[in-house]
Amino acid sequence: MVKVWYSLYSRMLNRSNLVKAFSKVKSSNGAGGIDGQSIKDFAESLTSNIDQILTELQEKSYQPQPVRRVEIPKA
Repeated sequence: MVKVWYSLYSRMLNRSNLVKAFSKVKSSNGAGGIDGQSIKDFAESLTSNIDQILTELQEKSYQPQPVRRVEIPKA
């Protein structure tokens, strides 16, 4: 039986999922965001950054930064 998820929001409220997401970004050499914070800077205070994001998600006050669009040339 396949489990069906109707809401992904509750899965974001899990600290281990946020840490896994950060690990995936770091391992794929993800770029820093439009806010200028690098992956290295975020990792230096990972626990407090994850706690802050988790609190904002729980209170539904999280406001994501704009996304920086990067065009990838294709044949």
